[in-house]
This record gives sequence, C-alpha cells and structure tokens, in this order.
Amino acid sequence: MKTILEEIESVLDSGTADVSPEIRYIFRSDTTRFTGTPDIVVNVRTEKEVAAVVKIASANGIAVIARGAGTGMSGGAVPLKGGIVLNFEKMNRIIGIDRRKRIAYVEPGVVTDRLREEADRLGLYYPPDPSSSAVSTIGGNFAENAGGLHCVKYGVTSRYVKGFRFVDSAGGINSCGVYAPEDSFPGSFVMIGSEGTLGIVTEIALELLDRPPLEETFVTYHADLLNAVNTVIKIKSSGVDPSVIELIDKDALSAAVQYSKIDLPENTGAVLIIKLDSYFLPALLERSILLENIISLMKVIKYRKAESEAEKKSFWDMRKAVSSAIKRISNDKLNEDITVPVSNMHSFIEFTRALSEKFALRIIVYGHAGDGNLHVNILFDRNNSTETNNARLASEEVFKKAVELGGNISGEHGIGLSKKNFMSIQYSKNEIAFMKKIKKAFDPDNIFNPDKIFNITMG
Repeated sequence: MKTILEEIESVLDSGTADVSPEIRYIFRSDTTRFTGTPDIVVNVRTEKEVAAVVKIASANGIAVIARGAGTGMSGGAVPLKGGIVLNFEKMNRIIGIDRRKRIAYVEPGVVTDRLREEADRLGLYYPPDPSSSAVSTIGGNFAENAGGLHCVKYGVTSRYVKGFRFVDSAGGINSCGVYAPEDSFPGSFVMIGSEGTLGIVTEIALELLDRPPLEETFVTYHADLLNAVNTVIKIKSSGVDPSVIELIDKDALSAAVQYSKIDLPENTGAVLIIKLDSYFLPALLERSILLENIISLMKVIKYRKAESEAEKKSFWDMRKAVSSAIKRISNDKLNEDITVPVSNMHSFIEFTRALSEKFALRIIVYGHAGDGNLHVNILFDRNNSTETNNARLASEEVFKKAVELGGNISGEHGIGLSKKNFMSIQYSKNEIAFMKKIKKAFDPDNIFNPDKIFNITMG
C-alpha cells in the first residue's frame, strides 16, 4: 500500500513534495507568534496538481492549508494541526492581460507589486496595495480581502475580482464569474476573504482600471489629534475625493523621529499624508484648491505640497519610518488592525492612550484614516509574563472599544488564529452559527484550513 507521500508524488507532474525537517520548519508559521509543523509541504505548479492533492487529502481526512508568501498577520497559513501545506510560490504566472476588457488573469502566487507593475506598463492600474505588496501574493490578498493605502477611494480586493477558479473539498475544479458566465454560482464569491477555509483558489480574474495620469501629494502638520481627525472628516465630506489619507499620531511620530531623520514643525501632534489623483487636469486643480482651502480653514500648523518626486518620496518615507521604528523599539508586539467610523477615530485613539497608562505598555496608533482602518501596535516583552498578559488584555479591550464605536475587530489582517477567540465581541451566536453552516456547505469534512476563524466540531 502506498504511503500518503507516495500517493502525492505519483500525481505531481512538475511540482514537488518535501518532508525534510528543514522545509517543514520553514513552513511552520507566518509573521505571527503561532506555529505548527506541516506533515508534508507540496510545491504545486498546476491546477491539476492542486486538485489531485486535495482529492488524496479528502480521502484520508488530512488538513490542507494554502500558503503564498507567508506575510499574513493573523496566523492564517499556520498548519496548526499538521497536514499538507500547498505552497503556491511557483504557481506565479500572469496568464494574460486583456487590454480591451481590462482584466488580468493570474495564478495565486503572483506577487502583488508584480501585477501592479505589469498593469502600469500597459497604462492600466490595479489599486489594492497592502503594505506588504512587494512580497505578498494575489492569492493571499484574495484570502484576506486585502486593502491598502488607496482603498479609501478605490476599495479592497473584492471590488476587483471578476471571477476565479477553485478546487473544492472533493478535489473538483470549479469556475465562477467570467470563467463561467452562463452557469456561475454567485454564492462562490463568499470565498473572497474566507481565509482559505472554503476552497483552494487556483486562478483569479481581476479588473484593472485606466491609470490616472495626474496626482498631487500633500503633508499636513497638526497641533493635536483632534484637529487632524476633524480635517479628515471635513475632507471626506467635501467632494475632494482623495485616493489616500494616512494618519500618523504623535506617539507614532515620536517613534519615527527617534530612529529616522525626520524634521517636524515644533509642537506637531499629528500628521496627515494626502494624495489626490485624476484623469483630467482641471478636475485635479479644482480639488487641489478645495483641499488647500480646507487645510487653511482647519488652521493646521503647516502644510506642504510635493513639488518633486524626491519631495513626494520624503512624505512616504516618513510614513514607512513608523513601522521600521516600531520594530527597533520592540521585537514583540500585537499589531491589531481595527476599523472605526472616521467620526469616532479621535475617541478611539484617546482610548488607546488611557489603555497605555492602565497596562503600563506603549501603544502606537497610525493607519488609513480615510476609511477608519487603524493599526494599533501594543508593544511588550514576551519574556515578561506580566507584560505578555497585559498585552493580551489590552488587545481584547481594543476590540471591544472598536465594536462599541461602530467598527470591526479587523480591517485587513483577517481573523485566522489571532482573533478567533474574539469573534463573539462583534458577532452574535446566530451569526457565527450561520458562518459555520457556510463552512460546512463548502467543506463538510473540515479539511481546508481547520480551526481558523472559529473551531468546527465534527459529527
């Protein structure tokens, strides 16, 4: 009788299977603290191989976990109970871009920025740009419904998915959207953002836009957080229609200044970075003038409009410096990505300041102010049991406050392992039960990414 490894190897054409301790160790985790050792890592190269491996796994009741670049921040790609990790690193073809229809057909292992660059070469634009876009893959973006800096204007990944092909829990190959326009099952689109728990996506069709040829970037310096948030609210209600609004709070600025050459006006309490783009010069000029009028009305300390590519880069370098600085301050952190209505951002950030004092932990907040998606970094020392416990307690309070203010416990990182114990903060028992019914309908034997988002009791 063949072993599982032998069965898998027999159905691979160009892919490979690996059970070496070194490779299994490499695939034990993502960017989180969660770990689990896979039994087998299969480096798939074709849809046919994915289907064949899933069929073997299904027949033997073995877990299957899809993995792209491993940049996830919720433990979604962690093989918590062993099983088979499908590594999509080599399934990375841009199959084609239909310039007339403005659709890109890609395999899940395509790196996000590679697609963006290829689209740009054709005068097209793929807007979703998570911070990890230089390394993260389209399959992972699909699984987490990733957003990014430009989502305030252009939306998240789901807005651009026109169809996809996927392998179901029996090893069957399915199509929906543009891949099967006549008999497509619309319910399949629930898979976007399902974190690999409903099926294994093997090809994705993504809508592209015409690239906006014109843009302007501003940075504004505010005396305090309230002024910055009120400026965001004013901009959002004005018709300026920014493509990016990034907020850096004073604690995040303090961290960035500590480790980077950043010049700030005296008494700066918050910074906004704002980008406008347009297809037409008159429209851009009109919105730019309106934005400058709003900035003047809000009595900011100072503002600058980038007059060169180098100056524009300096604005974004300030934003990027925050994450780098946090890593230098603390190796251990909980990076939560809640959302709150823009009108409640000030209340939420003030709450985190009080929370910082309550638990004697440094908490740094920054993020996508345009849609209220904030990154809450709770810094701690994992070798200190008190700090570790306080970080967990602070994290739970962050989630509760976000929901209390009308927001969500996650904006773009997903639930995975890191937040599954907090689902009841946002969802009722009936809502969670309904989600479990969807899971059971797609994956009755619970082989796809088990125990992510919530636990499933079989039988």
